[in-house]
Amino acid sequence: MADSKKKIALLSNITVDLIAAKLRRKYDFYLPEGFDTWVQEVINPASGLYNENIDSIIVLLDGTEVRSWKSIEDGESRLDLWENALDVLVKSFKSVPIFISTIDIRENRIKSLAERTYRYYFENNWYQYIQELTENNDNVFVFDTADIIAEIGRKHFYSNKMWYMSSMPYSREGLEVVCNSIDNILESVFSPRKKIIVLDLDNTLWGGVIGEDGLEGIELSDHKEGQRFYDFQRQLLEMKNRGILLAINSKNNLDDAEEAINNHKAMLLHDDDFVCRKINWDNKSSNIKAMESELNLTEGGFIFIDDNPIEREIVGGECPEVIIPEFPEDTTELISFAENIWNKYCRPLRVLGEDLKKTEMYKNEAQRKQARSQSIDIDDYIAKLEIEVDIHRMRENELNRVVQLINKTNQFNVTTKRYTKAEVEEINNNTENRIYVVYSSDKYGDSGLISIIILKCQESEVYIDTFLMSCRVMGRKLEDVIINEILSRLSGKINAEYIPTAKNAPVSALYDKLGFTLLNESEAGTKKYEMNLNDFNKKKFDNYKSIVFED
Repeated sequence: MADSKKKIALLSNITVDLIAAKLRRKYDFYLPEGFDTWVQEVINPASGLYNENIDSIIVLLDGTEVRSWKSIEDGESRLDLWENALDVLVKSFKSVPIFISTIDIRENRIKSLAERTYRYYFENNWYQYIQELTENNDNVFVFDTADIIAEIGRKHFYSNKMWYMSSMPYSREGLEVVCNSIDNILESVFSPRKKIIVLDLDNTLWGGVIGEDGLEGIELSDHKEGQRFYDFQRQLLEMKNRGILLAINSKNNLDDAEEAINNHKAMLLHDDDFVCRKINWDNKSSNIKAMESELNLTEGGFIFIDDNPIEREIVGGECPEVIIPEFPEDTTELISFAENIWNKYCRPLRVLGEDLKKTEMYKNEAQRKQARSQSIDIDDYIAKLEIEVDIHRMRENELNRVVQLINKTNQFNVTTKRYTKAEVEEINNNTENRIYVVYSSDKYGDSGLISIIILKCQESEVYIDTFLMSCRVMGRKLEDVIINEILSRLSGKINAEYIPTAKNAPVSALYDKLGFTLLNESEAGTKKYEMNLNDFNKKKFDNYKSIVFED
């Protein structure tokens, strides 16, 4: 989390002071004054909600009040009121992440067996409404409280005593699980997601030891006892299919491990699902450090899963930024274990097309590294790759990916400015500005959208507001190509700056290398540059297969 607390608006028809109190250590909350005043707060443009610098909004609605609804018309009228307020909220906060809860309805049970229940009618209608909001608005998401309640059961989730004493119907257990769920979704908004899960094999992906028990002796099947490991693998495969990388880090004989991975009939994860494998007798922390180098990932992006507490302790001591969850002693809990890891560390707000190709992209990168080791120099390496570059103005269908890269790229990012979707649209709609995107591919595969440059123009001067590039393509002189192509089409004077952060040291001298003149450097390390484009001479990059520029 950032040093300054994020401002969260918590809107609800129940008293939520206890929720805010439990999470105030991490977040600063805005709560409307009074009980169940959230609708008035939203529809009144002069309310405090619109005078705060809100970073995210959570609408937490409870179905307890349904007991007072006298008819289906009464209920529909109330839901219409909620929907109208949310329509206003979504239109007013187009770039702020908004989470809207489902509702769980506890009807009055003093009924005959023949009397109709309206619970499912209201719950389903409400779910359909908020699902449509999420599909039509990129900043709106479902907060599924009904599923949370179903998971732990109503008897554990609710407390009549709490409702009568404080107008907050949750029990202590219910309050805790709601707070944890809110914390998890806010982490998805404000904290970088982990990128790779590194897995042990024996007693982790299967039960038993392959080197001792053999292929038929390990515990892994799609039924009975072995199904716990099968289901765990299935959960990991679901994560991989949503953009999380998987790797193996196992002390084992390679032939034994490969026998299980390739030939066991119940093995769901295969060679193609792992971006990297370290199956040897080396120290596991050394293997992780090797993976960092090979995959160009930082230690903070790793999760390490191992059933052996000694291995977990050693890796934790030598790789302190790696997340190392406690492996469940009861392996029947592996499904819940996987879900907790996903919710706490991995779950993104949305899965984009490029997220689904990550394993393939990182495997291709390993092939490039091998080619690099066999090259005479960097120019020889680039020539062997047969790189194709496509630079063009941002298109509408690229907006979400552009916003995603802007908000997660750290190493090759000269200013590390973060922009919401609405802010990027505003920049792009100003005809004086230009947003360029860059795609790269080579003989090993497609790297996708790898760079973004935002130029803000005023009169005869141009300012490079943002220049970022995916770390997976660093070391191929692509930054030279990109700047060369863009600057060759501009005139007058161009300004740029480098704003230092804890992670962008790799580009601290980028503009010096590109031929800009350093104007000044502040005590904090911020550097300001300029270049007279009348003196700029376009270079030729003959070792690239093709460079296409479309303005």
